[in-house]
Amino acid sequence: MKKRILVADDNKAFLMYTGILLTRMGFKVIPAENGAEVLKLMKLCGPDIVMLDTYLTIIDGISVLKRLKEDKQTSHIPVIMILSDSTTKTIKECTKMGCLACLSKPINISKLHTVLQKSTFSLIGKNRKHLRISFIRKVIVTHKKERHELYAETLSEGGIYIRGLKPLPIGAEVDVTIPLKGRRLVHLKGVVIYTKGLFGDIFKIPPGMAIEFKRITDKKSKILKDYVEYLIAEDILESQEETLIEK
Repeated sequence: MKKRILVADDNKAFLMYTGILLTRMGFKVIPAENGAEVLKLMKLCGPDIVMLDTYLTIIDGISVLKRLKEDKQTSHIPVIMILSDSTTKTIKECTKMGCLACLSKPINISKLHTVLQKSTFSLIGKNRKHLRISFIRKVIVTHKKERHELYAETLSEGGIYIRGLKPLPIGAEVDVTIPLKGRRLVHLKGVVIYTKGLFGDIFKIPPGMAIEFKRITDKKSKILKDYVEYLIAEDILESQEETLIEK
């Protein structure tokens, strides 16, 4: 089940772009444009995480944070504060009130991912280390000198999920060639760590295999990280009239 994030900001462009970004990161987004709306939606929707801009109308973000942390029904919900004014005084004030983290505008995708993992998966012992993105493109998988052109489903810095009715067995060592921007290719070694057959919920996860990259160099790891961040926010970055989100 997708985690629900209530995102509050009176800047409609920021709210829209952040909502798109979070949706692509696998979350369900509940938007709010002012502090009063946040308090109302907390009772109606019960989000798993809250992202608050400090400068909200009607009720400012810091006052909303204070109310959420004083209410027994909402005090346990992680709150991430979004700061236009990232002074030490503001950060200390928000931290003292119990916010999980403070992020400055423009939002950095990598930092946002790290904080979201801390606020969700790590609390239940299932931290997703790497940011991943839908990646419906052909890749080349080579196993025992046999070359297969298959469609991928998702891609991250740490691995890739490949669609296929006849996945390789768990433990199989493979070479994977992935197309990047500008016809560049990156060649990686990996091992099959999970397979899914035809039966079960094929609409949730299609048949195929998850490959974990092995013996990856720092250079290739950075290439993949930068590429995933580029894919997740490419059109968002290009269409922003003002800088709200950065890679």
